Amino acid sequence: MTDPVRLAQELVRIPSPAGEEKDLADFLLATLRRFCEAERGPLGTVIGRIRRGEGPTVVVTGHMDTVPPGEGWTVPPFAGEVREGFLYGRGAVDMKGGIAAQVAGAAQAASELQGTLYLVYVPHEETAEGVALGRVLDKLEKPHLVVLGEPTDLRLGIGHRGRAVIRLVAKGKAAHASMPELGENAIERMVEALGHALRTPLPEDPLLGQGTVAPVFLSADGGGPVVPDRCVALLDRRIVRGETEKSVLADYQGIGAEATLEEVELRFYTGETARARLFFPAWCLDPEHPWLVRAWEALGSPPLRVWRFSTDGVESCGRRGIPTVGFGPGDERLAHRPDERLSVEDLRRAASAYARLLRHLLSPEARALATAQEKPPRHHRPDKR
Repeated sequence: MTDPVRLAQELVRIPSPAGEEKDLADFLLATLRRFCEAERGPLGTVIGRIRRGEGPTVVVTGHMDTVPPGEGWTVPPFAGEVREGFLYGRGAVDMKGGIAAQVAGAAQAASELQGTLYLVYVPHEETAEGVALGRVLDKLEKPHLVVLGEPTDLRLGIGHRGRAVIRLVAKGKAAHASMPELGENAIERMVEALGHALRTPLPEDPLLGQGTVAPVFLSADGGGPVVPDRCVALLDRRIVRGETEKSVLADYQGIGAEATLEEVELRFYTGETARARLFFPAWCLDPEHPWLVRAWEALGSPPLRVWRFSTDGVESCGRRGIPTVGFGPGDERLAHRPDERLSVEDLRRAASAYARLLRHLLSPEARALATAQEKPPRHHRPDKR
């Protein structure tokens, strides 16, 4: 039997910043091959498969990459140490603990499943969520359900706000800094434009919450005693259901800076590249959806929740409409911070919960649901807490 704590420790001990996930991918391939078929997929993804008879198709997934460790740690960020009941390390919460729980749960339940289970682990999610998962979903038969292993504090995740990265460019006229009146300072124009941008009213979603915007980058051309003629800023805007690329960009017309969506080119550890337009739609699965209810019942009726951050669900549910939920150990507030840590007890509980979940989703009863897509009785509706 796979020990989820020991597995999570091994995962944390393999540094895997975005674009440098090869060693972790190799380790996961070897781990999965102990109990299922596994291969390296597009863009360096890791794809495991268990197929037994007729039944639903379920994808459980997570991302291999982490943000850099940063400063301020009181324990080594890649030692995988357990102290006072917590596993410390970069990625312990986001989301190597979730991967360990999924793999350990799948290994435990493997011989009892009926249908097709894919275990999919992707690179570069921290940079551009959904890009690598989308390439995998292009290759597979359409699943009945996708389960994200992102941290939910053992609650059931059903959606989140989307994300748009807006590039603002303010233009001016260069001049000697000793004679600024002869030029037009692009920084001053950007400061004014940012003031307008940050005062723009943002919509609110009754379930997902208020839209937000935060400046995350600012740079001006030039050097030395020169009034800059160009200034660039990036805004991280969290969007709600119903917002589109067109509607978001319309909010920044006429503010004194040109607004476009940021585009990036991602280089994967395999050498492959992909361009990504940084617009990721909001999504939320209906609490009465039959697959959500089935997952909720299998997990012991946990409270429902929405994430504050964005996940690969922007691709599976936001763009493709595939029913998607999330379940994982860990407090999301500890992600990306020094001394990131995960409760060992919660990790063990998550692994056991994944075994129950997969048995329930890939069973003869679930085969009937996959065929008929029947709506559950009203009294089975989970509480919205």
